[in-house]
Amino acid sequence: MKGSYQFEKLESRHAEATLLAERALMRMEGFLPLLERHGLPSSGSVLDLGCGHGIRAEKIAAQFPSLRVVGLDRSAELLEQARVHERENLRFELGDLYSLPFADESFDFVYARLVFMHLSDPRQALREIFRCLKPGGRVLIEDADRDCMFFEPSPPLFPAFWEKVQQGQRRLGGDPNVGRRLAPYLKEFGFADVRVESQPILGGGGDIAFLVRTLMPSLNVYLEPEDRAGGEAAIAQLGELAQDPRATFYHFWFVVSGRKS
Repeated sequence: MKGSYQFEKLESRHAEATLLAERALMRMEGFLPLLERHGLPSSGSVLDLGCGHGIRAEKIAAQFPSLRVVGLDRSAELLEQARVHERENLRFELGDLYSLPFADESFDFVYARLVFMHLSDPRQALREIFRCLKPGGRVLIEDADRDCMFFEPSPPLFPAFWEKVQQGQRRLGGDPNVGRRLAPYLKEFGFADVRVESQPILGGGGDIAFLVRTLMPSLNVYLEPEDRAGGEAAIAQLGELAQDPRATFYHFWFVVSGRKS
């Protein structure tokens, strides 16, 4: 899978694996209600694309024992950890989103979280999802738009750092603004009953500190070498903001689902 996030190529992938698991647990309390609002069936088959450690796939399988859940990821290293969760109704497979290793019409529901922003060819991914969905099945894509992140008081170095992060992600083949494009993509491929939600993430200093620790250092990979010192300085400013009692953080994700006619 070509795109802007290549876990297996990261020099610090062992540390990144730990941080990925922490980020997968973020806002877990609203996860299953979100899936149910967008048509998760109580029985049938579910595919979790880019499942990583399998944390969310395991949550679905545990809550809905009548569902058969498959988690797919391209990282054998992450899947080794995911497979400790396997049970009768949950398994994990190695595979590429651009060429899914499943027969036509295999799944009733497909879920992808923070995957599409890293894809260089989102249309090919949607072709494969459409192929693997049963008629009447639904896809749910949860992703971000990096323009929709704000801090107050605004750290002076953050806007330039954030713009360079986005430029770097585009250079590597991803789309940091994919959130706003998800509904048009689904309509383009003929999905019906397209539903859109915005997921607000609002917080204070503790939430900013979590971002500084678990996400921001990972984004320095998008910067040109000569910009990385500036990136570290911008992240340090965010760390200082996290200690400010006035600190407020605003972020908005997009949740888009559609039904295969």
